[in-house]
Amino acid sequence: MGELQKKVIVRISYDEMEGYLFLAKPPGDECYTRSEIISALHVQNVKYGIDETVLDRILDEEHYDCEILVADGTLAQDGADGFFEYNFETELSDKPKIREDGSVDYWDIRAIETVEDGQVIATYEEPTDGHNGMTVTGRVIPARRGRPLPPLTGKGFDRTPDNRTYVANCSGKIEMLNNRIAILPIYEVEGDVDITTGNVDFRGDVVIHGNVATGARVTATGSVTIDGIAEGCTIEAGKDIILRQGFLGAYKGRIRTKGSVIAKFIEHATVEADGMVELTSALNCNITSYDKVCINGKTANVVGGTIFGASGVDAYSLGTAAEVKTIIRAGISRTFAAQAEELRQHVADLKDTIEKINAGLVQFDALPEELKDDAKREQRVLLLRTRIAKQAELADLSTKLEKTEAVLERSRDARVRVTKAVYPGVAVEINGFMNVIKEEQSAIEFRERKGKVIMMSLAGTIVGW
Repeated sequence: MGELQKKVIVRISYDEMEGYLFLAKPPGDECYTRSEIISALHVQNVKYGIDETVLDRILDEEHYDCEILVADGTLAQDGADGFFEYNFETELSDKPKIREDGSVDYWDIRAIETVEDGQVIATYEEPTDGHNGMTVTGRVIPARRGRPLPPLTGKGFDRTPDNRTYVANCSGKIEMLNNRIAILPIYEVEGDVDITTGNVDFRGDVVIHGNVATGARVTATGSVTIDGIAEGCTIEAGKDIILRQGFLGAYKGRIRTKGSVIAKFIEHATVEADGMVELTSALNCNITSYDKVCINGKTANVVGGTIFGASGVDAYSLGTAAEVKTIIRAGISRTFAAQAEELRQHVADLKDTIEKINAGLVQFDALPEELKDDAKREQRVLLLRTRIAKQAELADLSTKLEKTEAVLERSRDARVRVTKAVYPGVAVEINGFMNVIKEEQSAIEFRERKGKVIMMSLAGTIVGW
C-alpha cells in the first residue's frame, strides 16, 4: 500500500457555475493550510464565489477524501418585461353563478364594464435592466433587458406624453379585444322604460335599471341588460341580452338577438338567438337557439311550448305530471338542410353570373375604340350596375351561408340531455326524427341514431330497446 501524501484536486462543473474541492488525507499529523487551498483554486481558475466559511469548516473539521462544493457562480437575472396595469376588468363573463344550493345568481353576471370621463384606465410599467451573472472562473454572463410593449391602441382614451398613463376621454362601456381597447357609448335608464320614457333605440349598449312595460320596444346594436321585469315588450340586440329578473311575454313579447340570451325565466314569449339561451325556467315559450339551450338550476323546468337548440338542449326537467304538451327539438330538420343546400346553389349561381359579367366587360375593353359605339357603352354601364348589385347580393348571401354552415357544424352531434325527469306529453325531435314520451323517465339523454331518437341513461345504457 502506497504512502499517504497531500493532494488537492479542484473540479469545475461543465457550465462553470460550481467549483468543487477534494483533499486527500495527508500523512501523519500533517494538515493543509488555507494558502495551499486558495493557491490550488486559483491555479484552476476558480476565483469567484468562493465560500470562505466552507473552507474554514473543511480545514477545522478535516474533511478528507470527499468532494465538497466550495464555490458558486451567480446566475444572470433577466430584466422584467414591460407590462400594463389595467384599472378595469378585462375578462368579463356572461355566465350566471351557480350557488352552492343549486340556485342561479343572475345578479353575478358582469357583461359590461363602464368607466367615467377622466378615469385612469391603464398604466404602463417600463421594462427593467437585468443583473449580469458570473461563473466561478470570473466569466460574465450577460443578462437580457426586459422587452418593452407597444402603446395601447383603440379609441375613447388619451395617453400622457410619456406613454405611461391612459385616461378615458369619455364615459361609456370599456372593452378589450385582441389587445385593443375601445370605450363605446352606453345608454343607461335609471328607472323604468314605459310610456313616459318612450321606446329605446340606441347604437351601442343599453342598461335599464328598472322594468320594461308592456308594448315598449328596446333596440340596441350592442347588448341589452335589464335589471327588472320585462313584460309583453320587444327586445332586439346585436349582442347579448341579459334579463336579471326574467321576461313575462303575455303571448306578445318577443326577443331577438345576434348574441345570447341569459334570463332568470321566460314565460309566454317568442325568443330567437344566434347564440345560446340560458335560463332557469320556460313556460309556454317558442325558443329558438342556433347554438344551445340550457335550462338548469335548483327548480329549473320546461313546461309547454317549443324549444329548439341547434347543437342540443340541456334541461333539469321537461314537462309535468299533468302531461302538458312540450316539444323539444335539436339538430337540423330536413327543411333546414334543404334550405342550406338551396342557399349554397344560389351563392354558386351568383358567382357564375359575376364571372360572366366580368368576361363581358373584358371583351368590351378589348374592342378597338372605333367599335365602341354608344349602344355598346350603354351596355357596359348596364353590366357594371348589374355587377355591383350582384356583388352586394353575393356578400349578403355569403354571410348568411357562413352562419348557416356554422349552425350545421354545431348540429352534427345534437343531443337532448335531462338530469332529472322527462314526463309523458313531451316530444323530443332530433334531426327531424321524433320520440314521444309515453312513460316518465329520469336522468336521460336523447340521441338520433339511424333515423330513430333513442334514449340513453346518463350512465350510458340504452333505455327502451
